[in-house]
Amino acid sequence: MAIGQRLNKLRRSITQFCRQEKGAGTAFLVFGTMALLVSGALVVDTLNATGDAAQIKRATDAAAWAIGNQVVVSHSENQSFNEQDMTELAYMYIAHNLGMNTQLSSQITRENISVTRGEDNGAIQTYTVSVSFNTAPELLKFNSVRQDIFSEVEVRTASLEVALAIPNTLTENAANMAALRRMGNSFAEDLVSSNDNAWLSLVPYSQSVNVYDPEHVNRIRNWAKPGALNPVELTTLFQTGYSGLADRRLPDRRFNRLCMYRGLNRGENYFWDEAPGGQFGIYYRADLPVNSPINYNVSWIGPNPIFGQAGGANDTRFLIVDHGCPVAPLLPLSNDLNKISERLGEMTAGFNVNFSIAMGWAAMSLAPEFRGEEGWGLPDNLPKDFSEGKSDRVKAIVLLVNSTDMRWFDSDAYNAYTARPIDGCQGSTDGCNDETLITQRFAELCDSFRERDLRFFLIATGTDDAEDENGQVPSASAFRRIAGTGLRNCAVKSSDLSYFNGANFVESENKMTERLASIVEELQQQSSFVRLIK
Repeated sequence: MAIGQRLNKLRRSITQFCRQEKGAGTAFLVFGTMALLVSGALVVDTLNATGDAAQIKRATDAAAWAIGNQVVVSHSENQSFNEQDMTELAYMYIAHNLGMNTQLSSQITRENISVTRGEDNGAIQTYTVSVSFNTAPELLKFNSVRQDIFSEVEVRTASLEVALAIPNTLTENAANMAALRRMGNSFAEDLVSSNDNAWLSLVPYSQSVNVYDPEHVNRIRNWAKPGALNPVELTTLFQTGYSGLADRRLPDRRFNRLCMYRGLNRGENYFWDEAPGGQFGIYYRADLPVNSPINYNVSWIGPNPIFGQAGGANDTRFLIVDHGCPVAPLLPLSNDLNKISERLGEMTAGFNVNFSIAMGWAAMSLAPEFRGEEGWGLPDNLPKDFSEGKSDRVKAIVLLVNSTDMRWFDSDAYNAYTARPIDGCQGSTDGCNDETLITQRFAELCDSFRERDLRFFLIATGTDDAEDENGQVPSASAFRRIAGTGLRNCAVKSSDLSYFNGANFVESENKMTERLASIVEELQQQSSFVRLIK
C-alpha cells in the first residue's frame, strides 16, 4: 500500500475516533494527530522531490556522457556537432532514462534542457547538460519548487601521431616480410581508419633508414651539411667527372636510396628534434662488387675512403649499392591506408641492423622541426608540436625487433663518423663491442624521448636457439641485457617493453598482432576520453 493511502486511512480512523469520544482530552488528541499527519506528508513530499532530483541527475549524467562521446567521434571524423544537435541528443537520453515516471517525464521538454560548452582550452573541453523542473507536492498543497540539475563532462580530443619502425634486415625472409606487412596493415587500420585526427609514419630500417622521396628530389642537397656532398676521401672519384654524392649516376642515387646521418656521438642523440636543413652527412658503401645486392657499381683509382683522407695508397676502388640502406623509404605521417599499404608492399630484406638509428629516424618523423617543405613536406601542419606537458598532442614510437641470431647491433661503422671510432670506443673504426657504451646510447636516446613526452613501445621476438660453428648463440638474451637495459629509460611502465619467445615474426605474429592492437587502444584512450566531473 502506498504511503499516501496509508496516511488517508489513518486520517479517517482518527476522525471516526474523535466523533465517538467526548471530553477535553479529545481536542489535544486531534491536534497531536494533525501534527503527525502534516509531518508525515512533509516527509513523503520531501522523499518524492529528492527521488525526482536523483532520477533526473542520473538522466543528465547519461546525457552528458553521450554528448562527450559524440564530440570525440565527430572530432575524429571531422564532422560538425552543433548546439542544436547536442540539445536533441540530451533530450533523447534524459527522456529515455526517466523511464516509467510519466508524471516527471511530462515536465521535461526540450525547452527545459540546455547544453553549454565551457571555455576553449585546446584539446580539453567541458560540456554541461542542465535540466530545470518543478517539484509539485502531492499531499501538502504548497507552491511548487523550481529545481536545476546539471551534469558536466570533460572531453579530450588530442591529435595522435605514431611511428612504426619495421626491420628490413637480412634475417627477414619472404615469409617474415609477409608477416610484417600483415601486422603493419592491421596496425594502420586500427589506428587511422576511424580517426581522422590520427596519423602513422612507417620507418623501414636496416643499418639505416632511406629518406628518398621522388616529390622532394632536392632533399639530399637541402639536408646535406657543408661539404657532405663532396667528402674529402672521395676527391679522386669526383675528379673523374662525378659532381658529388648527389650525382644520379652513382649507385645509391640510381636506385633511389638516400641514407643520411647526424649526431652519432653519445649525448647527441641524432639531434632528432632539430631542423634538418644543412645538418646531415650521407652514407655510401665503398666495397667490392661481389658484396653488392645489385649488379651495378662505379669504379675509380684512388686511396681507400675508409681512412677519410684525400691521399694514400692508390688502388681500384668501388662504390656499390648500400644494402644497409633499405629499398623502402620512410613514409612520413599519413592516414591514407592505400599509401601505407603500398609502402609496406615495397619492403624487402636488407642487411645488418642498427636499432637506435631506426629509433632516431622514427622520432624525426614525429618532430615538428621537420614541418613544411624544408622537412617532410606534409600538409595539415604535420608533424604537430610537441605536447610540452599539455594535453593536445600524443606522439608515440613502436619498434618491432627480431633478436634471434643477432650477434651484434648498434656496434658497426654506421654508428661512427668517417674514419673515426664509435664515440667512447678505442681502436677499430669497423665496430665496437663495449656493451656498456651501447646500453648508454639507448638510455640517452630514451631520455631525450621522455623530455619531449614521446611514448615508446618495444615489441621484440627472439630466442637463444640459433647456432653457429661455435655453438649456441644467446642473441635474445644479449639484446635484452644490452639494449633492453637502456630502453627501460623509454618506458612509462614496464609493459611498454614486450618480449616474446619466438624465433621470428612468423612464429610470434599472433601475439605481436594482439600487442599492436592493445597499443592502439591505449593510445586512443590517451588521446581521446570522456570524464564525468560534476
